Amino acid sequence: TMPFRLEILLTSEVEISKWASEGLPNDELSIQNGILTTRSSRWPLCIDPQNQAVNWIKKREAPNKLIVRTFSDSDFAKQLELAINYGIPLLIEGVDENIDPLLDPVLEKNIHVVGSRKFIKLGDKEVDWNDNFRLYLTTKLSNPNYNPALYGKAMIINFNVTPKGLQDQLLNIVVGYERPELEQKRSDLIKEMSENRTLLKDFEDLLLEELSSSTGMMLDNQELISTLEDTKQKVVEIAEKLVLSKTTSEDIEKLRDEYRPVAKRGAILFFVLFALSNVNSMYEYSLASFQEVFRNSLKKAKPDHVLSRRLNNIVQTLTKNVYDYTCMGLFEKHKLLFSFQVCIQIMSVEGKIENFPQHLDFFLKGNVSLEKSAFKNPFPSWFPDQGWEDLQSLVNLGAPFSSVIEHFMRNETAWREWYDLERPESVTPPFSPIPLLANSPHNTTTPSLQSSTTEIVETKSIHNSFNHTPDSNTGLTPFQTMLLLRCFRPDRVYIS
Repeated sequence: TMPFRLEILLTSEVEISKWASEGLPNDELSIQNGILTTRSSRWPLCIDPQNQAVNWIKKREAPNKLIVRTFSDSDFAKQLELAINYGIPLLIEGVDENIDPLLDPVLEKNIHVVGSRKFIKLGDKEVDWNDNFRLYLTTKLSNPNYNPALYGKAMIINFNVTPKGLQDQLLNIVVGYERPELEQKRSDLIKEMSENRTLLKDFEDLLLEELSSSTGMMLDNQELISTLEDTKQKVVEIAEKLVLSKTTSEDIEKLRDEYRPVAKRGAILFFVLFALSNVNSMYEYSLASFQEVFRNSLKKAKPDHVLSRRLNNIVQTLTKNVYDYTCMGLFEKHKLLFSFQVCIQIMSVEGKIENFPQHLDFFLKGNVSLEKSAFKNPFPSWFPDQGWEDLQSLVNLGAPFSSVIEHFMRNETAWREWYDLERPESVTPPFSPIPLLANSPHNTTTPSLQSSTTEIVETKSIHNSFNHTPDSNTGLTPFQTMLLLRCFRPDRVYIS
């Protein structure tokens, strides 16, 4: 049936609720990771740079006296033997790209059976095997390069945080700070619903067990009838509680969603930080440190009784604090790249850039086609051929650039004057994609650059709102103007 959801087939609401109460994010990918961790026939190796899996496993296995070790611990081998022998779960943290060979027979589940005895060989020792033993491995490496043989021994699970999962985590933090009573009520409700669903399932199982084990005529079995009546009454009561809890949960979520813009901005900023490792491998930022900056921003943001203004204050403070915090560890040459990434991602998520993927791709690459345009460069004496190819590609992006080539060919003088400027990024380009009225005094076939309005582009810090208002003369937004500048003067794009 459509839409197909794997978690409906392999788990239940009872188990998902229990995982959520143990700290596992409730987005679809995290739930599927939970299924792989608990259902897989191979031991899980979790790629977990943000410690999501570690925190969940520790809370999940805490009642079972979980043992936490690393390969570098002096008593690692001894603790491994004890865990296997007594059926205690073992969590191995900080796994790098090389796995201790001592663990190979455990990963391969090379269990020997002699009579009624089960044992496994660790080196030269025979250790009795307990079926209750569970092994978890986690690594903080975000993109490890494991030996292909390891993929056949362990279940590699990617626990990297997802945008939705991170939004939910940050939403919990902001609501917990702004409305602690609401967050506490939600936590209690999740726990209560989890317990009620567990009870409901237990009662259903009890009913089936009683019915299957009964002998003779059911109507003559007064004890069975009494048990069924009691169970039915309790099931009805629990079902009513679940319906009431669901209604209350929906009301709470509506109130919580008012604070989601802060969580959304936080998620955007974190993933920009996370991507900085592609620029330089030493730019690594943990989720824990980011959450600390997030909490400090909630404290430092200016209070306001009006919720919308309070949320705006938090968003602005958060953006500034994250920018300042990140720039402390960046090389000077990478700060502008970071600022650009933050601006672009914020504008993209807020829907302020039309055809964002296409426009951003052109801005980064230009015209990458190996085939030259069929139309020759009309002004080869001053306009570079690559600029002409980029301009042809820009037209294919559609409005507002559809008429840029026609305008360029009709107004060579104005465009050349703009091209020859020392700082063309500080002057409005001589382009007007907005149709002009016939009687308009601006409707000239050769507009002069000197008569155009000069717009000085002010340098703005990252924490201020990005100006997305189209220019009154060109009808272009600042980002669209940069696309045009890229075709004519790519050497000035960095400055602009």
